Amino acid sequence: MIQKIKRTFLPLLLMIALSACNMPSVAVIPQGGEEDASILQTITAQALILEQAGWTATPTAAQNQVIVVVTATADGAASATPDAALPPAANAAPPSGAPTVTVSTATNCRTGPGQAYPSIFGLPVGQIAEVVGKNTSTNYWIIKIPNGNGTCWLWGQYATVTGDTSALPTVAIPPTPTPTITPTPKVTVTPTPTTALAPAAPSNLSETNICTPTGISTPKYNLTATVTWQDNSSNEKGFTIYFNAGMVSGNVIQSVGTVGPNTTSFVHNFGANKELQPVIYVEAFNDAGVSSRVAVNISTAGCP
Repeated sequence: MIQKIKRTFLPLLLMIALSACNMPSVAVIPQGGEEDASILQTITAQALILEQAGWTATPTAAQNQVIVVVTATADGAASATPDAALPPAANAAPPSGAPTVTVSTATNCRTGPGQAYPSIFGLPVGQIAEVVGKNTSTNYWIIKIPNGNGTCWLWGQYATVTGDTSALPTVAIPPTPTPTITPTPKVTVTPTPTTALAPAAPSNLSETNICTPTGISTPKYNLTATVTWQDNSSNEKGFTIYFNAGMVSGNVIQSVGTVGPNTTSFVHNFGANKELQPVIYVEAFNDAGVSSRVAVNISTAGCP
């Protein structure tokens, strides 16, 4: 009889012990004697070993759900501003019957259609937004910003709209924002002042002349004198030629002509007497001043 009980109830008791390891222990002593009691003690010991090894059915407390906010980039522009991406869990449900939209890829929502308009919100995957307008020519939907204020333009490339959109108003495209241009600072170049210099004086003056009698007593001769000199400056505006008929009392030095820059000769006609010594002077000039005068005597030795 004891053997039959063993074959019938031992497997059943073992299964109960394994599945109820976390239940309070209840001591049951069968009527079969110490041998049966020993079997039960063995089953109880196995159950305790399993319990100590971690085979428990203690319920695990539910963990808090973590919500990840997705930054939108789907319309090819820069990522949406993180502050504008609102968590889906905080989204208020759109009114019953209103058209709604979701996206398969997180998408920027802008102040107008296209990247020329700033992104003010990012619609993540799983977020539901109410559709309040449309612009079919640009494939954009105008949506209410979930859990926020105002509306924005959502590209329809990744959008799935649910509900009747036939009554939605067509919204005109807003003016393209004027880009802010930072003016380039104007650089004012102050020229370094230079001190203008008077030209250098000419040098190496020489003369040749042709002397012909006048047939009268005074002036007894006509002289045609050619004066040449060396130009020693690179900044002259010309040369001034002066003449003195003779170094005697009452004769004065007077200007008899000017020539342009880089000129190195001058011809002067005058009447002369052999006893006098005519003199020609040359000086260079520019806007800064004049050089010193350089003189050459006109010889009358060749006069008859």
